[in-house]
Amino acid sequence: MPPTRIKAIVLKRTDFRETSVIVNLLTDSIGKITGLMKGVRSSARKVPPLAFQQGVCIEALAYLKQKGGLELVTKPEVVESFNFQGENANIWKKLILQIDRFIPCAKFNSTQIFNLLFEAGKIIPGLDNHRALEIVVTERILFLLGVGPFLEKCLVCGTNNNLYFFSGNLGGLVCSKCQAREPTSFKLPEKHIEALRFLHKIPIGHIPVVKYIPEGLYLNLTKCINEIVRYHMAD
Repeated sequence: MPPTRIKAIVLKRTDFRETSVIVNLLTDSIGKITGLMKGVRSSARKVPPLAFQQGVCIEALAYLKQKGGLELVTKPEVVESFNFQGENANIWKKLILQIDRFIPCAKFNSTQIFNLLFEAGKIIPGLDNHRALEIVVTERILFLLGVGPFLEKCLVCGTNNNLYFFSGNLGGLVCSKCQAREPTSFKLPEKHIEALRFLHKIPIGHIPVVKYIPEGLYLNLTKCINEIVRYHMAD
């Protein structure tokens, strides 16, 4: 089978034998794959070490198997290094690890998720507020995966009134009448619900305009996200 040219972000890298590496790659079109890069740590190959480091965006050739498994990846070249320092490096690594955890290795149309992560990396250097980026990227990936957050109507009865509770099990809002049927749901201040709706809709390139997220709001929004993850993606 002829190779497929891919663009991909390295989510995870593991040294394999003396000169090779195994990498988890979020590709720009064919999903998440686990690839073997043979001999790239050998000085004879002259592949720059940056081309297989976690968090780097590369172009490469992938020899894809019809039934999945370990794919052969060759000729990696750096497209964008995302070589951050300090807090910028911390938030980038956190996003990378979350995506690697959330998304199984599978073939699917990954264009939206890839573009989301790539654009997030591009705006990190200009950010004053990493909290906003963390919330937006995480909740948007969960939404693209189909598990929430769903914020426009009660997920039990369908009403759009009195939406004061959040259910991680259902992945979104529950009205005050239906809350008793979802005992794990918890109440949110109305202004926090509106903030989550705002962050859900904001283009990722506009995140730098969000200069500050108060501690209470951040804790509530991350609780919503973490409850979705706990229910749908428990290890």
